[in-house]
Amino acid sequence: MKILIVEDDPDMLSSCARLLKRAGHATLIAPSGEAAIREIEDKPDLVLTDLRMPGRPDGLGLLKWITRNKPGLPVVLMTGYGSVKSAVDAMKLGASDYITKPFAKEELLACIGRFSEKQKLESDVSRLRQHIRKSGAVGGLIGKSFLMREVYDKIAAAARVDSPVLILGESGTGKEMVARAIHAQSARAKHPFLAVNCGALPKELIESELFGHKKGSFTSAVSDHDGMFVAAEKGTLFLDEIGEMAPPAQVKLLRALQEKTIRPVGDTKERPVDARILAATNQNIEQAIEAKIIREDLYYRLSVITVQIPALRDRRDDIPILVGHFIERFNTVFGRAVAGLSPEAMDIVQAHPWPGNVRQLENVIEGCFAMGVDQRIDVKDLPATIRVSTAAHAGEVPRLVESEKVLIERALKAATGNKSHAARILGISRTRLYNKIETYKIEE
Repeated sequence: MKILIVEDDPDMLSSCARLLKRAGHATLIAPSGEAAIREIEDKPDLVLTDLRMPGRPDGLGLLKWITRNKPGLPVVLMTGYGSVKSAVDAMKLGASDYITKPFAKEELLACIGRFSEKQKLESDVSRLRQHIRKSGAVGGLIGKSFLMREVYDKIAAAARVDSPVLILGESGTGKEMVARAIHAQSARAKHPFLAVNCGALPKELIESELFGHKKGSFTSAVSDHDGMFVAAEKGTLFLDEIGEMAPPAQVKLLRALQEKTIRPVGDTKERPVDARILAATNQNIEQAIEAKIIREDLYYRLSVITVQIPALRDRRDDIPILVGHFIERFNTVFGRAVAGLSPEAMDIVQAHPWPGNVRQLENVIEGCFAMGVDQRIDVKDLPATIRVSTAAHAGEVPRLVESEKVLIERALKAATGNKSHAARILGISRTRLYNKIETYKIEE
């Protein structure tokens, strides 16, 4: 770290310079504020300046000049006991810290050490950002493993044509991200992208939501409704969890794909539509067809192009890249400078089976931030469920750093009592969290 020392007392100036050099820092020296302004052109990482100096600018004037001309350059003030109030006022003007004379060498080194560590963390974060930029990433999907490169190739191929696409993958693998990437690279990119979760719509209303309805066609139809096919005109309609669609709606969807027309509920006329269909399911497609959950003829019509997204456990080499991506995002959200995971924590994260895939990994990293980590994520910062299941997966007997009850209490506090958020922090289901709260008699 390069430090500019500004001090009008020659003995104090040389003493500080020797001490900081022995601690491994490069130093620049200036006997006055005027000389310091010239030395700043040498780009120091930090300025250590006396508050009271003869001439202009003095320490406070130098601080104001730096704040105006070199924003972001940290300034540490050296001041006597009688000037502490002035130093505090200077902090309000932008000083980063102050140290009171006379000070022990350990105090000065500790003060400088805090900034040195911060600089190292920021440097680590910067390298992390560069690494993420160089890593494979398409449409929000992160990873450069062989399996993900195959997915990227399929996305590029699907974007060049207008055929239906069936996207397969477990929950949390990023099926909607794949759909959005296909849309964004296609000729329809300037038109709407609409996503519908078929499992979230009541089965009796799904036809109305997709194909529209006429006023009076059922009790609550108080006006005409166009439906999602019309809303996605010239764009893309993404049907997630297609296996949750009721059989009558599947028949109408098949006709819409074949004829490029729809008939709203309660209408006698067909109307043409121009919306590309992308569909997805987390079910085993062969089993779903055999169980007649998904019509076989609809499957063949949808699967002109099939994109299979690998589970996270099948592409463990991508985990460090994903972790880096999430850390960068949550550093921005939480205003932190977390550098990454310790080697031990990364070993656990890479060994975990991740049944919730990328979404679960993202929630775990967010949980670490929510619980207050601010430098580096260590083993103790990971949820107990991750440590336990990873140890069990490896055939080891786990040693928890904290009791499960304490972890749950901390998560509830971090989530301000919101149990859904606390469950995401802990990486467990909300039902399981409720059971744990009952088991441990945790007061709400």
